[in-house]
Amino acid sequence: MRVTLAMKPAERSFIPIEAEAIVPKNFLAGTDISVWRGNRELRLDEVFSVSVEGDADRPEDVEVVLSGDETFRLKRVGEYMDGGKIVVLGGIGMHCGNFMSGGTIEIHGNADGWLGREMAGGTILCRGDAADYCASGYRGGRKGMTGGTVEVFGRAGDFLAESLAGGTVIVHGGAGDMAGAEMHGGTLIVHGDCSRPAANMKAGSCYVYGTAHGMLPTFKKIGAVQHDGRTLIQFTGDIANRGKGNLFVKDYRYLD
Repeated sequence: MRVTLAMKPAERSFIPIEAEAIVPKNFLAGTDISVWRGNRELRLDEVFSVSVEGDADRPEDVEVVLSGDETFRLKRVGEYMDGGKIVVLGGIGMHCGNFMSGGTIEIHGNADGWLGREMAGGTILCRGDAADYCASGYRGGRKGMTGGTVEVFGRAGDFLAESLAGGTVIVHGGAGDMAGAEMHGGTLIVHGDCSRPAANMKAGSCYVYGTAHGMLPTFKKIGAVQHDGRTLIQFTGDIANRGKGNLFVKDYRYLD
């Protein structure tokens, strides 16, 4: 079953749309679904041109395709998603894939903040860049992503994979400040540069295939190791917080 949702142009296009109802399982009962623009509840067909091909008996057999020039205004798409697939033919707004536990979300543009926030399973593929707090917990929380995979083919912003507890996060470009801060499980891989990675980590593994700028002095250098055909420098730490995590970097620079 394929559900295609093409966004209609809107006069007040600066207002984001709360679209947590857009998850594959909700379309098993039809398209009588609502979204919110500000304080107005809108039918799906007031915001999108809707077309449906085929049918399905389970979420795993439902694919939702979002298109249009303003998909970046859609927030919370795929929240609590547990199966099926969502394809975004453009950018997407904040909190895409919140608490996701299964299925696949593929974004062909950029993703706004908190992509894959506190997800527990499934796969998110972002073909563009991801903004701050990708694959992280929420402000004040102690547990971020616990399972699944997030893969970003561009860059990621600050606080990538903050409080990561499980699963795998891969960024093919660089990342901003504090990647992997407060990690206590899982695996984070950054192919480019980042700054102050894995600060205050308790457990888990963080790999930086570029340069770790502002390297914290509370990591203990072990020596060179081979990983995935690369020679990396292994550190254990953060010794400011039990020192049980592992940080691997291609190169590093301490703060001046």
